[in-house]
Amino acid sequence: MVNTETLKTLDPVVRDKLRAKSSVLGRPLIGPQSVNIHAIQACDRKCAFCWYFSPLISTPPKRVMLDYKILEGVIEDCHEIGVDEINLEGGEIVLYPFAEQAFRKVKELGMRLRAYSHLDFDSKHLRYLCLADRLIVNLSAMTEASYRRVHGKASGSLANLLKHLDRLLVSRRKYGKPEIVLTFIVYDHNYKEMPAFLDLAQQRGVDEVYIRFFKPTKEMKALVFSKTTLAELQEMVDAAIGAGYTFKHNLNNLRNIIVNGHQFENIVSLTPTSMNNDRLLSYDATGGEKTNCQIGWFYSYIDENGQVIAPCDGVGVCVAGNVNERRYKDIWFDNDFLHNTLREASGGIHSCSAKWQECRHCSYVPVNKMLNDKVRRARAEGAM
Repeated sequence: MVNTETLKTLDPVVRDKLRAKSSVLGRPLIGPQSVNIHAIQACDRKCAFCWYFSPLISTPPKRVMLDYKILEGVIEDCHEIGVDEINLEGGEIVLYPFAEQAFRKVKELGMRLRAYSHLDFDSKHLRYLCLADRLIVNLSAMTEASYRRVHGKASGSLANLLKHLDRLLVSRRKYGKPEIVLTFIVYDHNYKEMPAFLDLAQQRGVDEVYIRFFKPTKEMKALVFSKTTLAELQEMVDAAIGAGYTFKHNLNNLRNIIVNGHQFENIVSLTPTSMNNDRLLSYDATGGEKTNCQIGWFYSYIDENGQVIAPCDGVGVCVAGNVNERRYKDIWFDNDFLHNTLREASGGIHSCSAKWQECRHCSYVPVNKMLNDKVRRARAEGAM
């Protein structure tokens, strides 16, 4: 076991170097940079594109949530082992009965806080959502009619969401947080609203926009782009790239996926397991090349059942333990199965293999390239 006494006091730059060195050595020297915790599996929306709660899904998951005492212990462990950031999400995070306590606990311990929310709720939740350093908001429709159709919410409205968005943006201008990231999940039925979404993001002055394809299950195959609509989407993306938006965005990466992602090749439906629910893999984000995946040394994922899953929340080939049964810090530092999995991933994996096939739909490709650079530098420094 690693002596954790001084990890929480280290400079963030030193922490980052220790994570890169962890990959080189094949064993963790410090906690991950970010821990993604699904506090609750529940949502009051039925978004068409959601692989959990879409009306097209015949067996949606049951409501499950982490006991708050367990979550509090995980947050304390993260602080002790040098974690920089906690990422709280659901489902919809405001449905977690102890969301405010969790937000305040993270900030009390001095860690960076990210959270996900749809913002269409009672205004009382804003008092703690504004504590987040970064807030990711799903907004995938631009009119009230399409909002009801796309997000499937019986109550609430687009106007309510935008009202809360504007209040959070006032807080950001006054206090410097939360950073606001708007996401648009693009599919065959809503892509024509993407230009209006981008214009709204520019007018509101958000920090970042992230547009991505959804991960369709076999039951949601009707929502997948046709060749004609995908070509229309590419024209829209090309125009948006040249529009001069001032917010950070992933439009160039989105275009690369459309042009080079083999969108209609090798469509494979995974056999459902406890860690994926029959996702169709409609393109290969890795390009089919051998990938040295470093994500698991820098990011960790805990699901609503308490399972510590590696190497990421998109690909769960390893259940390293359960925080309901064992402290998170012990699972992270003392687990051969976890460490072997991370070593295998960082050594190089192929998305064509049965074990790693879900990696072809990887959303971490740009981040992983950056992490690989850090690991290469750490390896070079160690050889000097």
